[in-house]
Amino acid sequence: MKLLLGHEVIQNKSNETEDVIWGFPDFFTADQAYKLTSQGGSYLYSNSFDPDNKLLSFFGRVMYDYKGKYLISATFRADGSSKFAAGNRWGYFPSAAVAWRISEENFMQSLSSVINNLKLRFSYGSAGNNNIPSNQIAQVFNSSSTSYINNVMNYWSPSTTMANPDLKWETTYTRNLGLDFGLFRGKIDGTVELYYNTTKDLLINFPVSGTGYNTQYRNMGETENKGLEITMNWMALNKKDYGLTLGFNIGFNRNKIVSLGIMDDFGMNTSWASTEIGNDYWIAVGGSVGKMLGYQNAGRYEVSDFSGYDEATDTWTLKEGIDDDSPVIGTVRPGSLKLVDNTGDHLVNVDDCVIIGDANPKHTGGFNLDARFYGFDLSAVFNWSYGNDIYNANKIEYTTGRYQFRNMIDIMAEGERWTNVNAAGELVNDAAELAALNASTTMWSPYMTRHVFSDWAVEDGSFLRLSTLSFGYSIPSVILDKVHLQNLRFYVSGYNVFLLTNYSGFDPEVSARRNTGLTPGVDYSAYPKSRQILFGLNLSF
Repeated sequence: MKLLLGHEVIQNKSNETEDVIWGFPDFFTADQAYKLTSQGGSYLYSNSFDPDNKLLSFFGRVMYDYKGKYLISATFRADGSSKFAAGNRWGYFPSAAVAWRISEENFMQSLSSVINNLKLRFSYGSAGNNNIPSNQIAQVFNSSSTSYINNVMNYWSPSTTMANPDLKWETTYTRNLGLDFGLFRGKIDGTVELYYNTTKDLLINFPVSGTGYNTQYRNMGETENKGLEITMNWMALNKKDYGLTLGFNIGFNRNKIVSLGIMDDFGMNTSWASTEIGNDYWIAVGGSVGKMLGYQNAGRYEVSDFSGYDEATDTWTLKEGIDDDSPVIGTVRPGSLKLVDNTGDHLVNVDDCVIIGDANPKHTGGFNLDARFYGFDLSAVFNWSYGNDIYNANKIEYTTGRYQFRNMIDIMAEGERWTNVNAAGELVNDAAELAALNASTTMWSPYMTRHVFSDWAVEDGSFLRLSTLSFGYSIPSVILDKVHLQNLRFYVSGYNVFLLTNYSGFDPEVSARRNTGLTPGVDYSAYPKSRQILFGLNLSF
């Protein structure tokens, strides 16, 4: 039996001082300005002290092993956090695990040449999360300077986050059932793992519009994650001068929103386009985190969708029964973006938004190879994701003429997009001429009053990446002994070597708007992974 007792104290303190001085000549260096700060005009001064972040923990573990066959362990943690008020400050998190080494039983000895290791295990436990900013339980006030109020230079005002004194620990309960196995005297080994996790009292920064504040941290709702993970390794060859080992893993995970507490289903706004798009993710009981909300794309309006053009009012009139997108895109004319009416009233608006994407993959995984041959060695690591959608916000921004002089990507190039101007630079409103002018174009006109999120911008994010490739050569020991060296290996390694994907963006492994965990899978101005090649040597004396 083994017993472990522990105690831990963590305390974080920070403060920030900002002093902005103006009025120096532009040729002053930084050192000169620092020495003469009292000579400039004070523009801004602030001194911010963050609340202390303290965590006090007590923990213990007991482990028991009976004849190497039956294993039992139990753990208990008590954590006290300064982020919660006195009545909710402490969280208590027990866990336990049992395992049975089946391969050590007498009835398995006859199979030892085939099954050399077989262990069945089960665990259940809980863990706490307090990962929120400090001092959310009392209202924070900010001191700011101003030159816009007469005879007032500094003022105090509440922060945009509303306090919540009832906050408490978020708790995750985990249940794992696993099987570890080794076959053919270690040539094949692996694990099969089933898990079911539930998280209660989630700490979420929730929008509270209409209260005078922007958001408030709340304990709300419950989620569950369940899945299967399989890992296998195969030592295909293991000789003195050469060998080959292959590895493989795959994981299936499904998440579900079980409850939102007292809250109704709600939308979340990624805000990459400010307020133009509105809620583009939907959080609903019975659904999962990562559901994308938007319009369904129906192509573009053709000349045949209109009954005619009125020169006096400079408007095109839609034929009866043709859906009107003007509440979303503004003025509708031939070539405008066309969206699907899901409510049947022939008027497209926010009520026609539906779930158009899911950021959750069907499965993820990877495989690796390690080989050696008479001093040469080769290793490669692949990883993949399959079935997840990506919200390509870049694709929307660079195909929309929302702002003057905005660059367009190639799919909106001249000859590809709808045009209303002829070769002489004249605006065309004649139906026949306009139709002939755009007979070979495929895209809609980029001109609209706002950015629009539709399923056209939702793409399959599946990929296979060779993330690491390394090739090396080790100088034989008979040569190294002569120069009194223990090891000398030359190698070249590549990172992000190649990528197979149908995604049109720079990189499918992207999630750029994660200021909240409720909006995963957005690609907006994310810098792609770099490709690196590294040459080196390992030398041991």
